[in-house]
Amino acid sequence: MNSGDSHEQALTHLGTYSPHEAAKLLERFECAGIVFRAQPRRAGWGGSNGPTVVMDISVDPARASEVDQIHQDLFGDSLPNYDSSFFHQRRNV
Repeated sequence: MNSGDSHEQALTHLGTYSPHEAAKLLERFECAGIVFRAQPRRAGWGGSNGPTVVMDISVDPARASEVDQIHQDLFGDSLPNYDSSFFHQRRNV
C-alpha cells in the first residue's frame, strides 16, 4: 500500500504533512486497507540530504469518503491542506 508496493494506479494528492502527522494517517490507512503513496521531502541541497521535513501523501480517490473521515477523526475540523487536490471541493477561493 505504500510507495514500495508494485501497485501502480492513479492516486490523488491528499496533502503535505509533518512526519508525525503522516505517521498517524498512514497507520490508519494501513488498517483500513486504503492504497496510498508516501513521498518524503528532505532538507538540504537538492532535497536529498538531511532529515525528512515533510511527507507528500497520495491516496486512492475511490476511497475519498473514508480518507476524509479518517482525516477528520485525526485532525478535527481544522482547515484542509490547501496544497492538496483532494480537498478542492472545500476551498472558498
